[in-house]
Amino acid sequence: MKIRYFFYEISSPANEIRPAVSYILRSAHLIHAPNSVRYAFSKYLFSSLESDFHDNRFRAFDAVLKAINQIENGEIDNFIFDGQGFTHEIFRNHVLFEHSIFGVCPHWPLWSCSLSHYKIAIQGWMKFLQTPESLDTELIMELPESNMAKIAIFPPKLFENEAAKEASHD
Repeated sequence: MKIRYFFYEISSPANEIRPAVSYILRSAHLIHAPNSVRYAFSKYLFSSLESDFHDNRFRAFDAVLKAINQIENGEIDNFIFDGQGFTHEIFRNHVLFEHSIFGVCPHWPLWSCSLSHYKIAIQGWMKFLQTPESLDTELIMELPESNMAKIAIFPPKLFENEAAKEASHD
């Protein structure tokens, strides 16, 4: 799998009130992956890049990458980053995403990806933000093989059978 960072253009036509307007925006997509995996990465990881790491003005990149290095070196167990769009709970093997506004709900269940994918995505986004703003600009980042991209079932399945439901905890 690969991440493709690129620019795209959107335009609004002119009308009697305002002239035509065009905007060039940044985006990221997963390539060489099944549709279900691409959808989950776009909905969570790539949306979080756009909402939570729009730029490094407040040193969010620096704080998250420092925490990742501390986790990888065993200095801390986990780190929570509260972004505008998502809360990122970063662990040694994975990163858990929870929507910052809606929390856990049917439309936004918990989702996780491997720490290696998360780190590469953030590092690639940092590099991409430094590229010229042009429709011809793109950056491709290779992702290692992983089966970690998961969406939690909502509502959570609490009991496997009726006997477990009836068990008392005296």
